[in-house]
Amino acid sequence: MDFEKIRHSKWFDLAYRIGVGIKGLDGLAELVAGIELLVSPGVLHRILTGVVTHAQQHHGTIYHFVEVYVARLDKDLSHSGVLFLVIFLLGHGIVKLVLVYCLFRRIVWAYPYALIVLVLFMIYQVYVIILDPGSLGLWFFLVLDIVIIYLVYGEWKDLKEKVVEKVSEKKAKKVVK
Repeated sequence: MDFEKIRHSKWFDLAYRIGVGIKGLDGLAELVAGIELLVSPGVLHRILTGVVTHAQQHHGTIYHFVEVYVARLDKDLSHSGVLFLVIFLLGHGIVKLVLVYCLFRRIVWAYPYALIVLVLFMIYQVYVIILDPGSLGLWFFLVLDIVIIYLVYGEWKDLKEKVVEKVSEKKAKKVVK
């Protein structure tokens, strides 16, 4: 498989924009959730309790899975406190939104920082998956982050090549003059 051909294909730019857009929506959702929890921390407990109650009223494997998972999540949050979750969501959301802005604006110096942050987020996800390997959502986001890291790296390489070409053109014009 020739990664250079893939990187220069038409779908690559579309996949890049969609992947970064998903990260932006994820960051916005985290920011809004963090603000909501900061303003009204009891809302999360009420929502989770409602989900558990709804799942208990139905029969089936998926409902049981949701009931157990959400009840455990509610219990964990009540023990660890909502403050950590608020800080985590606000921090994650703000960092993602800033990076998405820089990536959409194609600010070249931001790409290495974006890659570092994405890899750090991915390492954290791997850590959480090791602690709870049954979390399908985390597996999904881990795979998505790996794809996005590849897309961001490819876009960064393309931008660096274009910058080098422009600099070379400017130097050639100066020599001709």
